[in-house]
Amino acid sequence: MSKEREMVKKKGLPPGSLVYVGDEEASTTKISIIDYLGENLVERKVDQVEDILPYTDSQSVTWVNIEGLDDINVFKFIRDEYGVHPLLIEDILNTEHRPKINILNDYVVMILKMVWFNKEEVEIEEEQISIIIKDQTIFTIQEREGDVLEPVRKAIRQNLGRIRNMSAGYLVYSILDAIVDQYLIESERISSDIEQIEEDMVMNPDQTVLQQIYYYKNIGMHLRKIVWPVKEIITGLEKTKVIDLNTGFYLKDVSDHIIHVMDTVEMTRTMAANLLDVYFSSVSNKMNEVMKVLTIVSTIFIPLTFIAGIYGMNFMYMPELDEPMAYPVVWGLMIAMTLGMILYFKRKRWF
Repeated sequence: MSKEREMVKKKGLPPGSLVYVGDEEASTTKISIIDYLGENLVERKVDQVEDILPYTDSQSVTWVNIEGLDDINVFKFIRDEYGVHPLLIEDILNTEHRPKINILNDYVVMILKMVWFNKEEVEIEEEQISIIIKDQTIFTIQEREGDVLEPVRKAIRQNLGRIRNMSAGYLVYSILDAIVDQYLIESERISSDIEQIEEDMVMNPDQTVLQQIYYYKNIGMHLRKIVWPVKEIITGLEKTKVIDLNTGFYLKDVSDHIIHVMDTVEMTRTMAANLLDVYFSSVSNKMNEVMKVLTIVSTIFIPLTFIAGIYGMNFMYMPELDEPMAYPVVWGLMIAMTLGMILYFKRKRWF
């Protein structure tokens, strides 16, 4: 069902009604758990959402990953069992929502976007990911299977770094870091493509290059909408009680990364805008060169046309017509005028 039809379906319902809103059909909901504390690790998939309760009630760090928004009962369970406000659950199910953070007394809800750059289609593909922080339990809720969080899972499984010995706040940092790193990778890739377009444009500023510039300009605007609110999210997260001081230090690193991404995105947008100016300047210069050649040719032929017009008149009494040398003299005059004008234009550096 299209987003427009879903919005119509949602119209008239009371606030907090759980209705999926997105560009594509909601995929089947799948739930997986990673539960760890030091050397202890449990990773499994669950069939019923109620099966997560024994893990979330323990002192270990529990990462509940939900893929797919098809089963509304899963989100009703989160709402009722963990006390997440219905309006926030409603926002999670609306995949068109702007990235944001909501900080309440005992939990935090964040909505972000994961991005991938599709070079063949020249567009940004995005997927919404919502993060709920509740004590030592972290929920990540995605539209469909596939994400950028596999490095985090690998670090937990193989006990790499400090993650298995840190709090849930460190897991939140790791998830945010993976998402922001993907922003950086894709923004650098887009920036590199724009530089290549600039080189192509200098060699051949045709309509294909113009179309590519417009595509990348729109991509820059789209990426800016996704990335810009993340700085606000990280700043808000640094002020919450769910993040301890040690994890707060790591969040500053993510904050530095997102600033780098923002700078890269702004540079990309500026480059695309500048390329448009350069393109139109190149086309204008090219047109000016053509007009200059045409003007010179026209200017040369004006006096020749004048002379030919005079001697093309059908008068009986034209003195020059009786002269034997009149024809070669006229030709010589026209050739001399042509050469003289070309030399004059050359001296003026008009070509």
